[in-house]
Amino acid sequence: MPKIFGSSLLAILLATILFYMVGFLVYGLLFGEQWMSLAGMTEAEAVARNEALGPMMFVWGLLITLAQVLGIAIFLKKANINSAGKGFVKGAVLATLFALPVMAYTWLYQGSSAHLLALDYAHLFIGYGLAGAVLGFVRRK
Repeated sequence: MPKIFGSSLLAILLATILFYMVGFLVYGLLFGEQWMSLAGMTEAEAVARNEALGPMMFVWGLLITLAQVLGIAIFLKKANINSAGKGFVKGAVLATLFALPVMAYTWLYQGSSAHLLALDYAHLFIGYGLAGAVLGFVRRK
């Protein structure tokens, strides 16, 4: 199996799918209505957006998630992380020190809701942590 940044291709794909599913749970099943409200979007607008994007919405979502997982893989390789627990912690740290500040620009300069920022951060904190855990687990010695 080929390795990408010290992790098997299978591990990269598994981490990507798990991370993507966290987004599905957060924005779809658990907090979908709350997310739409915080984003100032009606259900009709969300449906129209999904229809306009079509299946490419899912393709782009997976590619965005894959890019983040690859970044986590690079970091874990450089930090020589080889356990699920340490991988989760490092992933969570990356979410806190990189993803959260980038998302905070929207809150600060575009006036988005602090609650929306918190929901988005929770998604990325869990997603980065799980991706780090998977990648750390498969890199164990």
